Amino acid sequence: MSSFRKILFMLGLVLSSQVALAKTVVYDGVKCDASDEDRTLVITDAKGVTESKVVIPGEIEYEGVKYKVVGVGDKAFYRNDSVQVVSLPDGLLNVGSFAFGHCSQLKSIHIPSSLTSLGEGAFYGCSSLETADFAEGGSGLPIKENTFYDCQSLQSLGSCLISDTIGNLAFSNCQNLTGNLNLRKVRSIGDKAFYKCFSLTGVSFGEDCSIGSYAFYACKKLGEVSLTNPSLVSDHCFMGCYSIKTAILRYTKQYELNEIGDSCFMKCEALEIVKILDYSGYEDGEYDPDLSVEICKLGNEVFLQTSALAEIYVPARKIEEYRSAPDWEPYTDLLVALSDADQPEWTDSTDVLDGGNPPLDGGTVDTKPSLVGKRVIVFGDSKAEGVGNQVDGEFRSWAYYMQEEYGCDVTNAAVGGTHLTPASLRPTSGVNGLGVYSLVNAWKTEDYSLVDSSISWAHLNRYGTRWDHVQKIIKTTKATDYDIVCIDAGTNDWNNAARVLGNWDDTNPLQNYTVALKNIITTLYELNPKLHILIIPPIVRQLEYSDTTTFSDYYLNPKSQLYLYEVAETMISVAQRCGADAIDAYHEMGFTAANWTSMYTDDGTHPNEAGYRVIGDKIGAHLLSKMSSSSMPTSVAPLLLEQDDLLQGKVTVVDLNGRVLRKNVDASKIADELPRGVYLLNGKKCVVKGK
Repeated sequence: MSSFRKILFMLGLVLSSQVALAKTVVYDGVKCDASDEDRTLVITDAKGVTESKVVIPGEIEYEGVKYKVVGVGDKAFYRNDSVQVVSLPDGLLNVGSFAFGHCSQLKSIHIPSSLTSLGEGAFYGCSSLETADFAEGGSGLPIKENTFYDCQSLQSLGSCLISDTIGNLAFSNCQNLTGNLNLRKVRSIGDKAFYKCFSLTGVSFGEDCSIGSYAFYACKKLGEVSLTNPSLVSDHCFMGCYSIKTAILRYTKQYELNEIGDSCFMKCEALEIVKILDYSGYEDGEYDPDLSVEICKLGNEVFLQTSALAEIYVPARKIEEYRSAPDWEPYTDLLVALSDADQPEWTDSTDVLDGGNPPLDGGTVDTKPSLVGKRVIVFGDSKAEGVGNQVDGEFRSWAYYMQEEYGCDVTNAAVGGTHLTPASLRPTSGVNGLGVYSLVNAWKTEDYSLVDSSISWAHLNRYGTRWDHVQKIIKTTKATDYDIVCIDAGTNDWNNAARVLGNWDDTNPLQNYTVALKNIITTLYELNPKLHILIIPPIVRQLEYSDTTTFSDYYLNPKSQLYLYEVAETMISVAQRCGADAIDAYHEMGFTAANWTSMYTDDGTHPNEAGYRVIGDKIGAHLLSKMSSSSMPTSVAPLLLEQDDLLQGKVTVVDLNGRVLRKNVDASKIADELPRGVYLLNGKKCVVKGK
């Protein structure tokens, strides 16, 4: 019998001798409130439990009298750093506020379907929590404020069926929460409820739902948003969801519409189509405009920085209202009339799907396919070089282990101190690193002066010998020698006050992330249009080595005044806009406070061997999926327009700076109308050879 079970058994002995209707009992560090009237018990303080696995029984019995365990009280396990696995019993009704808050080692908890109340912040800051295994059954459970706030490792909610409300920050920063969420019983989603849930792939919304500000901010894997009669879509709601391709607003009844909030779809750079579907206004099969909903209203900059947006479908009978509405003026060129006959058939979707939410997507891979024959060059800094993992006198980075596991031929041109942006040649500037920008442009111009000067300066410090090696690579190879270029940007630029994120329309690449990376990508495509370019943003890092909870996600660099995640997200945005590939290394490599000591060296910046192996495996798997997929987008494998019939119909032409050059051009005339170069044609990267 476990000590925790013994505690509850002995508690029964104590209870049998009591005559009061309610009492507080303490035994071996565990405090409980017990009721003799209804024979129930609530655990109120288990902070002293030292077991890693805790199974709470549903009832205890003494002399034929049973006491039912019905609750875990407020802060009962708060900051208990011993428990790792908890099983709550069937029949449990309540889990109090912050009951398991900051239980840093808690990895898994089983939650019965009998639960009717889950308190605010119940699992607040449980950074190691991977699974909250909600059992099947039950009528649905509201999720209160901060319930799973900052559970960075949380992947699955089991069969959780959420109902009624989701409070502010309920799942905020649950970076690994994956799969498709069934929210059809939810009528209110709070501010930042799913803020930075980077791995969510889908959400099924219910009707008449109110969605708070920043609710799905940076949920970068969401592919579609479909809302039926939304009561409120607040400011910045889906901002930064850069994988959303389609947004649907469906109105089936007359009601007063609130405007779509400011910047709601801002930076949704994959957004191609918006559909506003109107099924309202019909009575007995006849349309009555007086019974129809008004036109959809827009706040400020709703579709700002949605460069792929090509069409906004609106009801044909109301298209003139949309065209004349001031808030729709910036988008009138995109409006397309949609007749009732062309609308998809409306089916009532108010029934809630059974079964809650599916388990974690994916699974294990037993056999690892290879990248044999692929020639890879890696540009980057000390992380890409392998600092922190020296074996037999050489650094072994993720690139070494990727080559070992996947069989590709890797040339590692990474070296500590390298920046993404051009490096200053002035020793007094404190910048002694080479810039990837400089290396790539040396390939193009064969002007090695900047490379040579930087390497000469490098001989004053420990990087000199290694930079000689990079200098040789640049002078003896060219872009056409490789199939894949990996650009692994570390934190050197972010650490320097002169570096800024920049804007797409900026022109000076010096110490400007956006312009420098845009130039690197476009130059590489000019040199070799067949290249697969993979952009790898920085990984998360620890800022205060004595405190394993202080990470760059919460740290504003006092020099650059930037958060590191801002740098990562900017790099991904630029890569996608240029048609290159990107892996979100900052959010997807799995480095958290829970595994810090096992994945990093003591310096808080560089991975150890285990960390490098994880990175190499994930980057290799990512490349393999892109290089071998039969449905690989042409943005990763540029299409050569050798025949006019490779694209059909009308084509929109965009240059690599995001400027629309042509609209509705006949595909057969592309080669005649455009000079030789690299373009995005209907979103596909293409090389036009011209005539």
